[in-house]
Parts: sequence; structure tokens; C-alpha cells
Amino acid sequence: MMHFQLVSAQGTKFDGEAYEVLVPTRGGTIAVFENHMPLISSASGGVVSVRVKASDRDSDMEQFAVSGGVMQVDGKKLIFLSDDITSSDEVNEKEAEAALARAQELIEGATSRTQLHEAHRALHHSTAQLHIARVKSRRHP
Repeated sequence: MMHFQLVSAQGTKFDGEAYEVLVPTRGGTIAVFENHMPLISSASGGVVSVRVKASDRDSDMEQFAVSGGVMQVDGKKLIFLSDDITSSDEVNEKEAEAALARAQELIEGATSRTQLHEAHRALHHSTAQLHIARVKSRRHP
């Protein structure tokens, strides 16, 4: 087991022991386990999934939508810092669909590279929020 901390500007979203953490990166999703090689890396927007116990099924994993961030691993501890983290308890499917539609409108209306970049960031985060909302609704019909 390793210690995992998931921290945003609004506070800590997860602080406890974890068997496995799946982290989105520009090169794809990586799995971090205890004794992972030391690493400091940027992370992409998407879904961070936490398997608390080795026996947990994929459907039991805790999931968080992140807007990207930075992670540090030392083999015993993983710290993930992000500007915006949403837990599955904080989002519902209708709100996530509305946020996705707003992000798509921002992309269409972007008049500068900065606006387009921010709109794409919002699109990735709202897509991740919609994903975790749909996973939650399948678990708790």
C-alpha cells in the first residue's frame, strides 16, 4: 500500500492508503503502485481512479475528474495537485452535460489561442465529470 493525497486549491479530496492509482498523462494513463520509481510529472485532464484495496473491482474504484495537474511519486507516497478536482459525489449527469455543452460553445466562440486553450481544458474536465457521473449512476440506480 502507498499513501495517496489528491489536493486542489479548494482542499484535500483524498488522503489515505491506496493499492493503485490511475493517472491521466499526455502519453496515456499510468498506474502507480507502491514502490513505483521516483517521478515528478505533469498530468493531463481526465479521470484519476483509486483502487483502495487490491481486491477492489474496477467498478469499486473511487473516481475524480481533474483539470490536469502535477504529481510526485517517491515509492511510498503519491501526491497529486490540481487546480480543479471533482469527486463523483459532487456532480450529477445533467450538470455535467450542461458543462460539456458550455465548453463546446466556448470552443466555437474562441477568438484567440488562449481562449481556445482554456475552452479545451474546460472540455476535458467536463468530459471527465460526465464520465464519473455516469459511472456513479450505474453503481447507484
